Amino acid sequence: MGGTLFRTRAAWAAIGTAAALLLTGVPAAHAAEAAGAEGQAPDVRWANSVSSDLGTLQVGISSDSAITDIRAHLVSAATQQEVAVVENDAFTLASGTADDGVWRTKQPLDLPALGSYDVRIEATDADGDRTVDNSAGSLAYYVAAVFEDVRPDRTEIDTDHREVRVDGTLKGRWPGTRELKPLADHRVDLDVDYWTENTVRTDAQGRFSGTVTVNDAVPVQAVYRHDTTHPHVLYGESEPTRIGIRQVATRWTIETPAAPRTIDFGQEVTITATLERETPQGWVPFEGQSGGVLYEPSSGGQFAVVGYFTTGADGKVTFTHTPGETGTFRMASHSDDPFIAPASRNSPEITVLRASTFTSFSATRAQEGGVHVEGAMDFPDGWTPGVIPVHIQHSRDGKRWRTLRTTEAHWSGEGHAFSTDITDARRGYFRARFEATESFRGAVSEVVRVGR
Repeated sequence: MGGTLFRTRAAWAAIGTAAALLLTGVPAAHAAEAAGAEGQAPDVRWANSVSSDLGTLQVGISSDSAITDIRAHLVSAATQQEVAVVENDAFTLASGTADDGVWRTKQPLDLPALGSYDVRIEATDADGDRTVDNSAGSLAYYVAAVFEDVRPDRTEIDTDHREVRVDGTLKGRWPGTRELKPLADHRVDLDVDYWTENTVRTDAQGRFSGTVTVNDAVPVQAVYRHDTTHPHVLYGESEPTRIGIRQVATRWTIETPAAPRTIDFGQEVTITATLERETPQGWVPFEGQSGGVLYEPSSGGQFAVVGYFTTGADGKVTFTHTPGETGTFRMASHSDDPFIAPASRNSPEITVLRASTFTSFSATRAQEGGVHVEGAMDFPDGWTPGVIPVHIQHSRDGKRWRTLRTTEAHWSGEGHAFSTDITDARRGYFRARFEATESFRGAVSEVVRVGR
């Protein structure tokens, strides 16, 4: 930047004594008082580099009237020597308003060396009020690390292929020109899940290549971290690329029970199943995998833990269990290795039926000609149906039966009793019948012959 917009220290040395005194560090408050106490002096809030364009200086200022003049003095933080002055014409209002805004230099500053610079600001508003802030902020005049064309050679790994090669180019954006140049012989960290797994160096063109081991579905990226060998190059990172996992497929094959079964309450059932994994040669037994077996009621109630296992060479698992109600066995395997897919499968349904029995039954001819029937039932396996329908049946020959009436059995204190009167009942055979339900076996009472 040349002309009146930007002056180096050599040009500034020729300016008068008053300005030189200003640069020696007159406090901002005193400078404001010298301009007059009637108006509000400009408030220099901050001054720094634009984060995405480090050579561009930005300044935040507010006042009670429009800012009409800004001048910035840049002092090397290393030598404490002033190296440049940025004149008002070099600034433009970037955001906000003239009395409360952010001003930026129109072009990046061309300074003699990379490094950090203290920024001292002179600001004047339309009322003639003036402020000098000798510690307004700092300019980070550094090279920004920029990654280009960073790419892994694969975006999916499997249990046999966990190595990922990462290639890319490291460049630096120079603050004075915004020019991108290759950064040769610079360290580049290759991070897996935000932890450094490998460190490589760039060649003369800034190119790099390295391999990392990936053991999960995680992001991979290239990172440049501060290096004392290159102190003026700032941190930079590539966009992370997430590496996916192709898992080994696994499956359960249930040998027994191979089909739905109906059992009596208290009867033991054996479950046998084989865990297999997929290979290029087909499905084979999967050894060394852990898991568990549950028994899950079909009603959705609380499951029962049958047992835990680790598969042997044949992949087989065998357990015995006494189900308390209708349900299925659930085989489930899992692995701490993310490359192994979990597997689960339910067995065919096991229907569990509880016993029902008639403990008594009688049928007698009444004086008025009808038949009086009564009896009792028991459910010895602990559960009782909510409703107990009892069908009273008649047969002329004791072989072919038809239902004459359905009544209900109720708790009597000793059993579930029922009774009913059947008018116009013919002679023949009588019995009581309880039909099987989802949870109970059916039952038939003894047969009683009734004459006229």
